[in-house]
Amino acid sequence: MRLNWCAGCGGGHNFGDQLGPILLRHYGIKVEWAKPAQAEIITVGSILSKIPNGWRGTVLGTGFIRAGMHKDLSRARVLAVRGELTRKACGLPLGTQLGDLGILVSDLPRDVAPRVPALVIPHYVDHDLAARHPRAALVPITSDPAAILGAIAAADLVISSSLHVLIAADALGVPHIVEPHPLVIGGMFKFRDYASAFGERILPGVERLTPRRAMEDRQQELRYLVGTLR
Repeated sequence: MRLNWCAGCGGGHNFGDQLGPILLRHYGIKVEWAKPAQAEIITVGSILSKIPNGWRGTVLGTGFIRAGMHKDLSRARVLAVRGELTRKACGLPLGTQLGDLGILVSDLPRDVAPRVPALVIPHYVDHDLAARHPRAALVPITSDPAAILGAIAAADLVISSSLHVLIAADALGVPHIVEPHPLVIGGMFKFRDYASAFGERILPGVERLTPRRAMEDRQQELRYLVGTLR
């Protein structure tokens, strides 16, 4: 299956941008990278704006990177978009499923890591976050995804400027705080879009965790949608 993801972001090793192919392969779906216009499917990442209007592929759990974007998905197979903000921007029906496919990282294998009270994983453009939390453990966002997931699972609190680090923490049941960085495109838009799928809000500097029942229900819905790809 031809899948588009940001293969060059973070030198090709950005955690969130690797999750699309990792997840689909985990579920037994063979994928290869393709340019947006030639892709058959897009999943994890804020990449919905990259496909052309009238695209005929499958949208599963992706969204826009910032406010003010729009896309004609009238010919696409829309299984799910990240959140309410993306759904409204595309003029999709209210019944369109919501949820970022990244919440399925709880199904992926992960390394065993030592327990830490606080973990910092900055976005790859953020060179300030770690200095604000000198006592927290630090893991680069370009580390092996299994190592990142293991470190998140072993933390009591995760602090990040990366959306998919926070999504992974949320999926794994770890409280998390977003500290936005001005160089991360879109400000809080994509964070709010993500949280809206659960009818929740996410605010800078405020610890949160999606209720477990709501998370488990959304995970099960997305697993079912992945199954329709086979």
